[in-house]
Amino acid sequence: MPYYDLIVSCDPDVEPQAVEAETGLRCTPLDRGWRLEGELVDRAALHGAIERIFRLGLELLSLERRSSRHAT
Repeated sequence: MPYYDLIVSCDPDVEPQAVEAETGLRCTPLDRGWRLEGELVDRAALHGAIERIFRLGLELLSLERRSSRHAT
């Protein structure tokens, strides 16, 4: 299953738990944003997660696909 690593802008009005609940991805704070990471079953799931990120008012700064969770 593809593993994704996304970096999004940080909005102080949006709680990381809300982002996790909306996207199904683990949220980790960074200096000026959040890292969202996790497995998504297919391209439709990825597009859905990106859509929810935009609906929360966050900006997608980067996106990286990895073949597995352990890839670096």
